[in-house]
Amino acid sequence: MPVSHLEMDATPHSSRAADVSCPRSSTGAKGEPIIVATELTREFRVRLDGDSFTERVRRFFKPDYRIVKALNRVSFSIWPGEAVGYIGLNGAGKSTTIKLLCGVLVPSYGKVTVMGLEPHRHRTENARRIGLMMGQRTQLLWDLPVKESFRLLGKIYDLDRNTYKNNLERLVEALDIGSLMDTPARMLSLGQKTRCDLALTFLHDPKIVYLDEPTIGLDVLARERIRDFIRGEKERGVTIFLASHDLDDLDIVTERVMLIHRGEILFDGPKAELQKLAGGPLGTLEDTVKRFYKEARLG
Repeated sequence: MPVSHLEMDATPHSSRAADVSCPRSSTGAKGEPIIVATELTREFRVRLDGDSFTERVRRFFKPDYRIVKALNRVSFSIWPGEAVGYIGLNGAGKSTTIKLLCGVLVPSYGKVTVMGLEPHRHRTENARRIGLMMGQRTQLLWDLPVKESFRLLGKIYDLDRNTYKNNLERLVEALDIGSLMDTPARMLSLGQKTRCDLALTFLHDPKIVYLDEPTIGLDVLARERIRDFIRGEKERGVTIFLASHDLDDLDIVTERVMLIHRGEILFDGPKAELQKLAGGPLGTLEDTVKRFYKEARLG
């Protein structure tokens, strides 16, 4: 049964996980899926501390561990050109999913392929095809002018002169960062750094871009510019995987929503279907998700 038909009285530990191959998105995507996750699971060992001094000493020499499942049998497919919003509370498994898709982490069980490759087995080739922006972690060289970060990244991705020049001009104009190119990164505001980092993420023409909280901490005008830019890149055919707590980002930029809770996908489908499942049309995606959580007794 597709996840999007999950009953509202389900518990967050429901055994009804996503189908191995999710139904094709209603956005009209064509061809083979560009990302396929099958029963994707990631476990971590957490070392236990004792309650008493004696217990802590014993466990220092003979440690005990418990297993934490950050991701539990997650399955989904994403088609070329889709813009997918990834929603979840803190600790739900969003960043773990992105790290698995990028090859930073190795699955404990299951399998994921990105453009036919397993990311952790083909890290270099996968990295050349994707773009990644993680929250407020910057790619900028801290003490050097912004333009030096672009030059370095162009060399790393071995971009030819014309491709580098054309991409840089397009990104500088779209994100209005021309006046920042000679400024040391340490002197930029948060919004300026974010726009520069976003441009760096798209510099090498990635086929897929993973964005983890790209507008966190930004003012309303900076958020609007970034949303406009992401929409424009989607129209160019870039596949967007956007994880954000700012549901306005997802409401404006994406059509399909995946909702994860405690490492399991509870919903995967169009925003309109989530509204229907949550009890009818509501004002915003944020209203819909809040009702979904309340009705399913989550959080």
